[in-house]
Amino acid sequence: MKMPTHAKMAKEKGKTATRSKLSDFGRSPEPKTSKETAGPVEEDANTKEASSVPHTGAASELKLVKEEILKAVGDLKNEFKDKLNDILKAAEETTKQLADCTSRIGEAEERVSAVEDECCVLKGKVEDLEKRNKALEDKLVDMETRSRLNNIRVVGLPEGAEGPDPCSFLENWLADALDMGPLRSPLVLERAHRVGPRRATGDPPRPLIMRFLNYKQKVAVMNAARKKGEIRYKNINVRLYNDLATEVHKQRKQYDAVRAQLILMKLITYLCTPQFGETSILSQGGQILIYIYQIQNH
Repeated sequence: MKMPTHAKMAKEKGKTATRSKLSDFGRSPEPKTSKETAGPVEEDANTKEASSVPHTGAASELKLVKEEILKAVGDLKNEFKDKLNDILKAAEETTKQLADCTSRIGEAEERVSAVEDECCVLKGKVEDLEKRNKALEDKLVDMETRSRLNNIRVVGLPEGAEGPDPCSFLENWLADALDMGPLRSPLVLERAHRVGPRRATGDPPRPLIMRFLNYKQKVAVMNAARKKGEIRYKNINVRLYNDLATEVHKQRKQYDAVRAQLILMKLITYLCTPQFGETSILSQGGQILIYIYQIQNH
């Protein structure tokens, strides 16, 4: 019967060990070397000493890395601290500027409020002054118009026709041109003159203004001119108008187109000057008397 290989080797090893024991029987034991006499404690110490060498190198490397990390963290901390200080300074300056701006805005608001209050007062004064100015203008226009009540403006009379004495020429010519016939008293003019600078040859003649000494004679001449219709001087058409203030003339000028249309329709038109800029229509005698009383006490 064959034994396995492992069993044979174990059996031979056992035989060899038995032989060596038998051959060593009776011999004195040989001294052991230091390596052999060293116990397990020394072996453990040597093992620890051998293993501690690489651990010491790793610790030093870790220490260096730690120091580098701490140094980098410190540098970052210092850098952030500097930047934070700059930011804090900028924020402080911004806060001061905002406080200054707030103060200025407050002062500006106070000034604006004061100006608004003054504007309200001045606005009332301006409105009052405008009313007074308008009233004074109306009075001035009224006074100017009244000062021209005795005047008549002659338009279309050739230049030089009046000669050296315009008053005498007009006193005689008007009575003949208007067919006024014998008058209870002859026409008397206070003065007469052309208006504006002398014009070039071929231009329309300048208007001529004549002032009557008596208002009734002026009214009689205007009534006669209205009845006559066309007034001529040597086959030249001449027109007579009331002498009005410039402002009144501008106001009447606005109705020229309307009046022209009404005249084409053969309608009678005339302009009335309203009292105090208002038009009143009264149909009863009592109302008229009250209105007259109000005008007298105005």
